Order: sequence, then C-alpha cells, then structure tokens
Amino acid sequence: MIRTKSFATGFTALVLAFGISGQMSVGHTAVGPAVVQEPTTGVAPKPKAPWKAQEEFHSVLAGTFHPMEDGDLGPVRKRAAEMARKARLWARSRPPKGYDAAALRPLLTKLEREAAEVAQLVARQASDEEIKVALNKLHDRYHEIAGECR
Repeated sequence: MIRTKSFATGFTALVLAFGISGQMSVGHTAVGPAVVQEPTTGVAPKPKAPWKAQEEFHSVLAGTFHPMEDGDLGPVRKRAAEMARKARLWARSRPPKGYDAAALRPLLTKLEREAAEVAQLVARQASDEEIKVALNKLHDRYHEIAGECR
C-alpha cells in the first residue's frame, strides 16, 4: 500500500511538473494538448460539379494574362475577341447544381463587360498600358467569381 501511494504521489508530481499548462515535455520538445476533433459524418464534402463555361473562359484568360505578366501582349492582342466570346458564353450559361446563381449573375455580367472592354481596346490598337490595366481588372474579376464558386 505504501508503494501504491508513493507511486500515485510521484505520478501526480510528474503530471503537475510537466503538464500544468496542458502541455507535456518529451526531451526538449513541447507537445501540446490532444486536439479534440468534432464528430463527422464520415463522408467527405462533395465537390461542386465543374462548370465547363468557366473552365473554357479561364483557359483563354490564363493564356493571355500570364504572358502579359512577362511583358508579352501578343496573346491578348490575338485572343481578345475569343476571350470576350467565352466570357459572354459563361455569363449566359446555367451554373451547375450547388452554385449560387443569384450571387454569380451580377459578377458574370461585369466580367462579360470587362472582357468586351479588353477586346475593344485591342481592336482600336490601344496602348500596352491601357490593355494591361483592363486585363488586370478582368483577371481580378475572374478570381472574385472563382472565389464565389467554391
């Protein structure tokens, strides 16, 4: 009985010495308290269906925006009209199930207008700087919409 009491006292002293703040020390490394996980259903959240019109627009946007970042405006000058068409098709397409169409509609309308602006600037042979500003604005709008699509 004395040994049990002594063991319990020693163990309590160790817990108090090392675990008073909820942390225990192993060697020189501090280990935090156990993380309590919330119960789950065991089913991973279902990803949203791909939106073909979004993917098609993004393909053209990426093919024009990233070269522009490197100083090459050739792709945007060549594909601006195509990008405006893809923006129009996306804006007028039906979102797949799970997307908030009401929140996306006004953003897609702005994207369509901004893509048309890039195409108009290219058509009238605007300066590189004007095209860069408009393409950056369009790129930012795309990412705003993509954030809403998550």
